[in-house]
Amino acid sequence: GNTLSPFLLLDHLGPGKIAPSIKRRGVNDHPHRGFETVTLVYAGELEHKDSSGGGGSISAGDVQWMTAGAGVIHRELFSEEFSKSGGAFEMIQLWVNLPAADKMNSPRYQS
Repeated sequence: GNTLSPFLLLDHLGPGKIAPSIKRRGVNDHPHRGFETVTLVYAGELEHKDSSGGGGSISAGDVQWMTAGAGVIHRELFSEEFSKSGGAFEMIQLWVNLPAADKMNSPRYQS
């Protein structure tokens, strides 16, 4: 009917395997605004850093929430250690639209 889903995107990365490398793979600095991402890691290790000072590492079995709110620049890269050793990876990320009243909230990160 007239109901809209708050879910904007479900992204599935993997399953795959990366070869050992000194070059870190992932997604470098990019902006988000007005929604929240929820990332679940099944295999591998991911590091998140953002312009609000938030960030951390998540590995198999971990989850992180990033609320973009009024806007944030962030990056998501395989960790230095995981990049050097290589291995299996698999992750999903759900993008959730924030309610209009929350779209201009300050960005935050939670692992």
